[in-house]
Amino acid sequence: MANEPTTVNIEPAIRLLAKKYAKELKAKMDGRMKEMEQDDTTHYLIYRVLEVSDEEGRLIDLYQNKGRFLYKYASSFLEDAAKLCFVSKCPDSGSVRIPNTTGQRPKTFEIDCLVDGNLALEIKWRDATTDGDHITKEHARLQAVVKAGYRPIRVMFYYPKQ
Repeated sequence: MANEPTTVNIEPAIRLLAKKYAKELKAKMDGRMKEMEQDDTTHYLIYRVLEVSDEEGRLIDLYQNKGRFLYKYASSFLEDAAKLCFVSKCPDSGSVRIPNTTGQRPKTFEIDCLVDGNLALEIKWRDATTDGDHITKEHARLQAVVKAGYRPIRVMFYYPKQ
């Protein structure tokens, strides 16, 4: 089912995974920062109208772009690291795709990690604010998981304080 490595001591595999993600994240951020040097900054006019200096606007744009990449890579790293942990303890576990039985789009849903044949884990690094379309898609995914005969379980590393 899974092509992930199965080992008793997964710490070296997680460290290697972290290095891989850190290298890719740095490359993405560096590339975007270089692109931003050529970006059109006419929108800074609106920033100035709102009494935000060009320098502060540039820094806000810079960190907003870096933040997008950081969130994406943090999420992917934790999902992959968690899968390594599950696969090391349950060698028959791994990601699987199931058909979308409630609609046409998407055609399939991915179960992040199917454990013990019926526990369908959805791994999230944090709870994200979502729009109506995303919530509808998540409900459809849960229905498809249950219809496929699996028990959906959400694994979340960081839950926002209410």
